[in-house]
Amino acid sequence: MGIMLKEKYLPEANVSKTETVVVQAPVEVIYPLVETLDFSESKIIYWLFKLRGIPVPESLSLKGLEKIRFVKLEAVPNKEIILGLIGQFWTPAGDLRVFKAEEFTGFNNVDYAKATWSFELTPVNEKVTLLSTETRVLCMKEETRRKFRIYWMLIQPFSSWVRREILHCIRKRAEEGKCA
Repeated sequence: MGIMLKEKYLPEANVSKTETVVVQAPVEVIYPLVETLDFSESKIIYWLFKLRGIPVPESLSLKGLEKIRFVKLEAVPNKEIILGLIGQFWTPAGDLRVFKAEEFTGFNNVDYAKATWSFELTPVNEKVTLLSTETRVLCMKEETRRKFRIYWMLIQPFSSWVRREILHCIRKRAEEGKCA
């Protein structure tokens, strides 16, 4: 089966949060929706991004997320996609770093946190798929962990809400052809 991308890119994490949905569609239908990841129809996601102070890209898509410093680390077609982000998430602007995918695992500035956001597709049978998204965060020193824990306590419910809404949109598109 091989190692999962989340284990490859962030095998240790101080925080890990998973959301899952069952989709009545095969992985071949769902994966392109994850890969193109357009959730611009969701007012919830738009406003949660705005409230956090995250600049909302002109497109709430994977390409739009890349413009605000998310990096596509790797993809395994019809199985997984993983994004990475490096920053001081607990600060007002987040101090998000610019980096290349191959620099993610070696990044070790202890004043920053590394995060991954993965999507995994697991076939239940040929017509049903378990779609999961997981956020993992690693802080490399105690002071950074302390700052992040306070931030996470406040932001985690909204972060989970965004991920659940994305899964809902993907499921609706796969099953009905629309998000709303």
